[in-house]
Amino acid sequence: MTVDPHNPFAIETRDPAEYQAALGVRRFEKLKRQIRHVWSNEDYFRPRLIAAGVSSPDDIQTLDDFRRLPAMLDKASHRQSQEESLARYGHPFGLHLTVPLEQAIHLAATSGTTGQPTFYVFSKRDLDLSHATLGRLFAQAGIRPGETTFHAFGLSLWLAGVTYVQALEAYGARPVALGAEAGVPKILRYIEFTRPTTLFATPSMVSQLIERAPGEIGKPVGALGIKRVLCAGEPGAGLPAFRQRVREEFGAEVFDFMGGAWHNAALSCASHDYHGMHYLTDDTCFRYDLVDPVTKAPIELTDGAVGEALHTGLEYEAAPAFRYATGDILKIHVGPCPGCGVFGTRMEVVGRVDDMLAIKGVKVYPVAIQNVVLQFRPRVSGELRIRLDAPPPKVEPPLRLAIEAAADLPADAWPALAHEIEHRIRELLTFRPEVSILPHGALPRSGQKTKLIEIVEKTATASSPH
Repeated sequence: MTVDPHNPFAIETRDPAEYQAALGVRRFEKLKRQIRHVWSNEDYFRPRLIAAGVSSPDDIQTLDDFRRLPAMLDKASHRQSQEESLARYGHPFGLHLTVPLEQAIHLAATSGTTGQPTFYVFSKRDLDLSHATLGRLFAQAGIRPGETTFHAFGLSLWLAGVTYVQALEAYGARPVALGAEAGVPKILRYIEFTRPTTLFATPSMVSQLIERAPGEIGKPVGALGIKRVLCAGEPGAGLPAFRQRVREEFGAEVFDFMGGAWHNAALSCASHDYHGMHYLTDDTCFRYDLVDPVTKAPIELTDGAVGEALHTGLEYEAAPAFRYATGDILKIHVGPCPGCGVFGTRMEVVGRVDDMLAIKGVKVYPVAIQNVVLQFRPRVSGELRIRLDAPPPKVEPPLRLAIEAAADLPADAWPALAHEIEHRIRELLTFRPEVSILPHGALPRSGQKTKLIEIVEKTATASSPH
């Protein structure tokens, strides 16, 4: 039987509250087995469950009981678990590994920007199910078996690297796995030569390809024949200005997506406006278990709810996410999609717990600032940095923004543009920043994740005529 990825449990109601309630019942049936699975792990999960007041898996009798449990993992405890397992057992895959080491057959990792990577560990069954859930995502995007796709995410050990390439092959597509490491000139030449229908890349890489194609290959990206662009890895793919630019420059549909971690997959639809990512794996992963970012109390999963997401794989075998505090701030929508009409749950990533900015009582996420700045294209390039004196959240006003001008914008137009942006941010986000306009090309580009926040001394901020 074919699974409807928007409604994998085949729930008939179209009432949003009844739909989420029915999902909860189906989730908990799988969670009961998963709770017993992690309870068998005496090095990590069982002690933490006991500390939370659980004396037996049977103590957790409802989904509400489960949702009241504290987070069991986050990035810091994940890394500590890895370090302790290396010291105790001679491997870095975590005390929370829940299968014998010999059954851990596939690895992916975060980028390790703090010095140590955090690993995603897959058993054979985990890998097979990951391929199946990612296959749903590929199919929803319109990729068909036999098509050539181009992979411009970083390869290395990142989840969007080898794991995605293997999933595309398992699906029956033909990935050209050059990777972001090859650099923009080589990527453009390989796309021109291999003629893929689909491009996988970060928004930063997509922007670089648009900007540099005429100089590198003598033609715009619209001449390359790409039909769809799938973006992940950083904010941007849901922003109206970015989506319009991709449609105009590539002549392609643009999709925002996430997936691969612990059987999770979500994809925006091809509607002109962005309405969040349709969640495609309710039967394998509880990705939008929302809690209050401060109190950590569960938030009711209703249309418009916003909170920090805890991630739990419903049937993951090796080193599972089990109440994993992702740090993502999600907004969910429950009901029919205004863009495509499909009923279900959609979600937007509106920020991260660790990059929220608090400016004299106003709380704002960098992606919201980016969204406002991009409204000023084509007078700005789209590149910007939020320059802070100290790590967030507290910001001593004014918030400093360094924004790059478009290549053809004369310097005498910069002061007026800076004033307009300051006024627009004040109008929409209720704080007034200090904007510096920089020459085109002044901010470094990256084909991988671009960090919007920089910690910079005030005297080091580039000046402008404003």
